[in-house]
Amino acid sequence: MSIKRLVRKELTGPARVSATRRRVEASEDMISLAAGDPNFLLPEYIADEMRQAVLDGCTHYCFGGDPELKVAVADYYGKYGYKADPNSQVAITAGGSQSIFQSYAVILNEGDQVLAFDPAYGGGSRAPRYFGVKTDFVPMKVEADGSFRMNVEGLKEAITDKTKALYIDNPGNPSGMVYTEKELKAMADLAVDNDFFVLSDETYTEFIWGDKKHVPLITMPGMEDRTLVAMALTKMFAWAGMRTGWIIAGPELSQYVGRAPGSGVSWPVQRAAIVALTKGQEFVKGMVDEYEERLDYCVKRLNEMPGVKCLKPEGAFYLFPDVSGVGLSSSDFVTKFMEEEKVRVVSGVGYGPAVGEGRIRLSMIRPLSTQKMLSWFKMTANTTLEAAMDRMESFCKRHAK
Repeated sequence: MSIKRLVRKELTGPARVSATRRRVEASEDMISLAAGDPNFLLPEYIADEMRQAVLDGCTHYCFGGDPELKVAVADYYGKYGYKADPNSQVAITAGGSQSIFQSYAVILNEGDQVLAFDPAYGGGSRAPRYFGVKTDFVPMKVEADGSFRMNVEGLKEAITDKTKALYIDNPGNPSGMVYTEKELKAMADLAVDNDFFVLSDETYTEFIWGDKKHVPLITMPGMEDRTLVAMALTKMFAWAGMRTGWIIAGPELSQYVGRAPGSGVSWPVQRAAIVALTKGQEFVKGMVDEYEERLDYCVKRLNEMPGVKCLKPEGAFYLFPDVSGVGLSSSDFVTKFMEEEKVRVVSGVGYGPAVGEGRIRLSMIRPLSTQKMLSWFKMTANTTLEAAMDRMESFCKRHAK
């Protein structure tokens, strides 16, 4: 007997495991720059708050999310110029991936179309498949300096009568771009004129470099009830294993968010999240400083390697260098780099079928030897970010033509 015919058809195709989450045999000298799992050790006051929450009896159901956490989320997002009603417009989720999946569950029906820019975070662009929905990619414009910008004309051409939503990540993963107000206005005009939603993944708003700033799409004219904002503490507070996120939507749209199936968050974790959002500014600033130091160091090193070009991103903590000059496809580069130098990176092709070829993504999750903040894993001279760059330089010199 085959059970394949009985399971959901969207799950029966070839198994897809994200390159960042694929398990590989660990070794002491392996350096992973794959998954975006920050290396910073959480402050002791987070552990203290969780312990106290358990002692206070916060070990039961917390249906709908802790009201104080919703207030903290609304207050936090208020610094970007949008004030959500914490009682009705904030939904607590089990992390960023859950925020994205639940948002799609609110708006998608089988046969709809989702659009996403290329490159885009795979967790946002691939999830619609589960709902019987196709994602079509719109290649971003690649500027002369190698940076990415929104392709307005390409987006216009991709819109059909089946377009239900556009997925964006702002700041971009892996593109590193931060949408300008002009770009968001053009996006909003298209969404209003063509009657579709935008799922705005705003996971990396704490990590914006230079003179760029985060402008929430939900504040654009006509977009309050057309925008689903997906966020999480995963990156902004080194919270990957504690799975806490949220969705913010407009007053009319938000009434449907709670009706979509989702996972709750442990109540003690929610209590700790309140403290993180309200008292964690110093911890976040420390991470911001460490990440920028890592980015600056690696951008300089990468541009000194044969066949490699790399820009500093406008936001997030990933690098997306062009390695086409090395003479290997993105996939071959990733495979050989792992085999020869024991360094894990991710092929750019996994973030979109068009402009990702010739690029790789490097996550700045490894410490420099100068790191001041505590790390949750043991730091050795052979597994620092400097060591990773040394190995990549050796690899590129060996293969560049």
